[in-house]
Amino acid sequence: MLCTTHILQHTHDDFLTKFSGCLCRIMAREFEELALDGHNYPTWALDIKISLASKNILSALLPPNERVDPLHDAYKYNALYIIRHHLHPDLKAEYVMEEEPNVLWLSLKNRYEQQKAVILPEANHEWTHIRLQDYKSIGDYNHVVHKICARLRFCGKEPSDADKIEKTLQTMIPSDRVLQHQYRARNYQTYSELIHDLLQAEKHDELTMKNHKQRRVGAAPMPEIHHTVKNEKKGDGPKSHPKKSDNSKKRKRNKRPDKQNTKAPRKDTPTSKQEKCKKCGCYNHPTKKCRIPRHLVELYQQSLKGKNAEGQGYEAHFTTPPNLKDGAGCSSMTTMEPSTTNPPLLTDTDHMDLDNAIIEYASSDVFGDLN
Repeated sequence: MLCTTHILQHTHDDFLTKFSGCLCRIMAREFEELALDGHNYPTWALDIKISLASKNILSALLPPNERVDPLHDAYKYNALYIIRHHLHPDLKAEYVMEEEPNVLWLSLKNRYEQQKAVILPEANHEWTHIRLQDYKSIGDYNHVVHKICARLRFCGKEPSDADKIEKTLQTMIPSDRVLQHQYRARNYQTYSELIHDLLQAEKHDELTMKNHKQRRVGAAPMPEIHHTVKNEKKGDGPKSHPKKSDNSKKRKRNKRPDKQNTKAPRKDTPTSKQEKCKKCGCYNHPTKKCRIPRHLVELYQQSLKGKNAEGQGYEAHFTTPPNLKDGAGCSSMTTMEPSTTNPPLLTDTDHMDLDNAIIEYASSDVFGDLN
């Protein structure tokens, strides 16, 4: 029992699926519906004729006295359904009482065939002002020409092939007058032949310009991007470099320093030449970490004050004594001379005043470089 119920349910689902698919195909419009203002009536009328002819019911548009065979009611209502299904909702409501397809067709024809009087002036204006030089490509120009010619054909004023050829050649760019004479010399008989040659010439021009823009004039072609260089030596074959394993890549990745873990430089380290040691004047260490010997620090400090070391009061700019021989450069080059004055004799009872004592009355160390 359960199995039978399952089969019936499955059959019912299949039927609903097929019925819905057929209903969708029936309800879907084959082409655009007729607009309320009738601007698309020419294309709509042609689509209706094609649709009815494909179903062998085109005779439904004829009056009953002009039909060869009598039309069955099923075909009549099928044609009526196709016409009404492709109408604007307002038009469908307006012609709701019409049950004969030929009467509905004739009513719509009488109502919207007057569009010729509106379409013709506009189409003539577009045909008069169309120019080839106003379009970027031949294909765009050809599409607009066929669109205008279709509207003129509906009005019974379609241009001939000679008119289309002359319109195309007259509206070319003035700089292409040489090409214009060449195309005229070929004496085209149909408009399609001229468009074919123009499309072919346009494609060749595009390829020529594309090759020209690849590199500058006179430049060598660029080497291939995907190119493998093989290192070969005499007597040896090409060296093959083994591929690095994933483990080596992981190790390199682990060796990379982490930007977040990098330590910021200490503030006490000198970062510019303006921060120098105040003791010795060096730039490679701060004042707190100065390890320069003390006597060198004292010399540097005295040089800053403009004085020499303590206990040496030498004059920087002095005059050489006249008793020195010519050419003497230092005290070591001069001869020792005896002093002209004798020092006073000291007794045991006298106390020595070393602060006011004169150690040497005539010194031979003028430059102060012997001590």
